Amino acid sequence: MRAALLMVLGLALVGCSQEPDPAEKAAEDKKVVEMVRAVNSAPPPIEEVIPDAILYPDIEKQDLFGKSCAYAPGTSMGARVIARETDAYMKIDGKMERFAADPGARELESHTRSLYNGRAYSLRLEIEGEGTDDPNASESTQYQGTIWLRDRWDRNVYVGSGTVSCGA
Repeated sequence: MRAALLMVLGLALVGCSQEPDPAEKAAEDKKVVEMVRAVNSAPPPIEEVIPDAILYPDIEKQDLFGKSCAYAPGTSMGARVIARETDAYMKIDGKMERFAADPGARELESHTRSLYNGRAYSLRLEIEGEGTDDPNASESTQYQGTIWLRDRWDRNVYVGSGTVSCGA
């Protein structure tokens, strides 16, 4: 029994005194570096966005008058997006965010576009079906439409469908 114990202790001492194989150490280091890179490049958790209604003072301040399409989710009358030929606006956390129209995107009603890009988000818009006269505004047409707000990792952070009012 003593001999077996001495042999195990001797082998343990021999194992501790040996230098690690350089190829094994390089492979282990490479594995650790790849794990750190994977963790650092992973996107953060999705933060859902609930856009605020764009109110008349916002429209005045940003001079959002003229030909445009206003997207309101569900049965709400409060627009969440106002899209124009060159830009679109959305109110996020109480701040009006401007998006530039993608000139290569499909053209929609009132010369709006299907894709707008901002600093932190991109905005995709869709208008469906034939329009009907807007009972709330002359020279406007109502459609059904959908809004997709995406973060910089191209993940949906808001989706809303509802009424789209286009016109002057």
